[in-house]
Amino acid sequence: MSTTEEGTGERLSKTALRDFGQPIPHEERNYDQPSYRVTLLPNEAPIPVLFRHALTLIGIRHNGPGEKVAWWMTFTYKGYPCELAHQKFGLRLRIAGDLTEEQADELLTQMRKKLVSAVRTVEALLAESAGDTLNAGNVTVVNQHRQLRRAYSYFRERATNPDVVEDVSESGTSEFGTWSSFLLGKNVMALNASHDLVAAISAFLSSLEHDLVLALPFLNFDPTADDLTKIIGDRWGEKWRRVIGHSDPEAVRLRERLAEVVERWRNPYSHGGFEKGHGATVYLHTPGIGALPVGLSSIRDSPLFSFHSVSETDIEGVFALFDEIDAYLAKSVPHAMAWIDSGLDVRFDAEFRTQVADCLESEGDVEKLVEAHAYRQAMIDNMDY
Repeated sequence: MSTTEEGTGERLSKTALRDFGQPIPHEERNYDQPSYRVTLLPNEAPIPVLFRHALTLIGIRHNGPGEKVAWWMTFTYKGYPCELAHQKFGLRLRIAGDLTEEQADELLTQMRKKLVSAVRTVEALLAESAGDTLNAGNVTVVNQHRQLRRAYSYFRERATNPDVVEDVSESGTSEFGTWSSFLLGKNVMALNASHDLVAAISAFLSSLEHDLVLALPFLNFDPTADDLTKIIGDRWGEKWRRVIGHSDPEAVRLRERLAEVVERWRNPYSHGGFEKGHGATVYLHTPGIGALPVGLSSIRDSPLFSFHSVSETDIEGVFALFDEIDAYLAKSVPHAMAWIDSGLDVRFDAEFRTQVADCLESEGDVEKLVEAHAYRQAMIDNMDY
């Protein structure tokens, strides 16, 4: 235990966890006494292991895993035997002793509050070294590929096949005479398609950026040279250069075409509706002429001010490009994409990177490694230890 952890443990033992102590020896405990239990709510214990760590800092040992339980700890609270266990269906806190139900509820409530308070102290401790831990590669990144692709597929389908809108023709009379109006349904459909196209582009870029980060451990990620925090925060173009590079002419062509799509469709919306340089969204009050849009040369390319909604050709071209990019990634970084498509989370630590390298050397792909990790993850999810 580091000096910092020791200091935190001493502080907790004198504050939030001062009434928590070592467990009663097995041979001295009376197991005939009644036991009471409460399940900590997800908003109280979103990361159960932090509760375990808080108690570990004051010298209480944990046990496990076991059948349908990841870990458990026995200790005392104000002299009463207690247990905290991370089980399949929640984090359970128990207390036993010659207690009425009301007394037990009061003690369990006290413990819950004090444990939650202790976890806040633990979080502050861990935050001090979080950046160094991340950049050293000692992290697992949650694989959100499937969720992000579902959003992309949803908006792509809507942009490609917008809901049918019928023409609307209305007429009537007023004090000023007769009137009539006509709304062309296909114009409304085209406008709806343009909105969904922008959403689909944003979803695709989110998925692409996510996949490029997940691909790093399968390529040449080096925590001594790479700043993972910076890579995660970089724009999509920088991520592309880091993972795909710029030596392949096809990669350069795809990146340039994607940049054109982003500049035309996504950027005006992602910056609050303002184009680069305020073009076409800010009007100058010009004496003798009136209000003129800044950046007349870009007005035709702005989806915000185009008199004609996006055409089917535009939509097909954007999605054809995205399909090309998907195919290129599957060809250029096949092992990374195979893992990403599996839905498994991605580790960046040296042990995992070595596993990948060894598997590629012996098998030529990561199929067996995916199967092994998928089996292990299913066991963890079901707590089948």
